[in-house]
Amino acid sequence: MRSLRWISIAVVIAMALSLPMLAGCSDDADTDATPPATNGDSPADDQDGTPVDDGSGDSGEEPSDDGTSQEDGDDDEADTPETLTVRLYWVSAGENALGIERTLPYTKAIGTAAIEALLDGPTDAEQDTWPAISSAIPEGTELLGLTIDDGIAKIDLSEEFESDGGTFGVTARLAQVVYTLDQFPTVDAVEFYIEGDKVTVFSSEGVMLDGPQTLDDYDQLLPIDA
Repeated sequence: MRSLRWISIAVVIAMALSLPMLAGCSDDADTDATPPATNGDSPADDQDGTPVDDGSGDSGEEPSDDGTSQEDGDDDEADTPETLTVRLYWVSAGENALGIERTLPYTKAIGTAAIEALLDGPTDAEQDTWPAISSAIPEGTELLGLTIDDGIAKIDLSEEFESDGGTFGVTARLAQVVYTLDQFPTVDAVEFYIEGDKVTVFSSEGVMLDGPQTLDDYDQLLPIDA
């Protein structure tokens, strides 16, 4: 009986000694189950607990489709013309305006392209064909802006546009611009600006511009279209 009692005591002592060891193993297992993030591989957390993506990783997603297939893009390119034809107006023999067709590289900003071509003056080929034509627009004139809204083309030109020339010259240059822009169906009248300022009295000749200009304002320079 005494030997059994000693055996029981030994078993109780052994079990008591093993409990701290088991607890320690359990703590180690819980710690190892969630390793800390390293080298920034895990997204940082914002203060509200929402993960913040720093954008440095590759999501693996393909670029979104904008709805235009390659075939559609090819068709659009095939339908786009390489050139367009506009009519530019020059002064003919110092009396009338003359409209001459000019082929330009294709652009959606057709009004701007036409005015810039007008400011460049007639080509050598055009002057060989129509020797009497000239431009009343002073050299160095630059287009600063052009907008078309509700039938009104608002054109802003550099200060050179109103320099020099007598009454006929300054009137003719206005007519050239009005006739050139009026060919487009979206334009009913033209409002002139110089260096951003709306023009009411044009040049030192004192030509009055009482509102947007129309073809009727320049009927003394009736165009003779080629």
